[in-house]
Amino acid sequence: MLAAAAGCAVFVATPAAPAHAAPSYGSNGVFGVTTQARDGWATTFIPPGRYRVDQSPSMQPYQSPPGMWFRCSNFPCAATFPGNIIATGAALRDAPTFVDILPSDVAVSLLNVTLTPA
Repeated sequence: MLAAAAGCAVFVATPAAPAHAAPSYGSNGVFGVTTQARDGWATTFIPPGRYRVDQSPSMQPYQSPPGMWFRCSNFPCAATFPGNIIATGAALRDAPTFVDILPSDVAVSLLNVTLTPA
């Protein structure tokens, strides 16, 4: 009987690890860069890295206004404070575009765009 028990295989089912979708950031607002957190200026943060820039979706037949992003060296991070803007770029509806957020950046402002880690 012991020999029969030793010959039995035991299979333990392990559940597959849940798939996690990449976080996305957008489509409007100012995000502090996590490496340069400054109290009182941002309620949400984005880590440095390379991101795909996508135009915010809209329902047919309407189209959302053209999207753009700003990388900033300080707060406030907005088009109305050009001295704080390091770089800017647009989202293209028919082609992928990318932005590199550096650890030295203080904030990123998004207008009608969504960023997804690339």
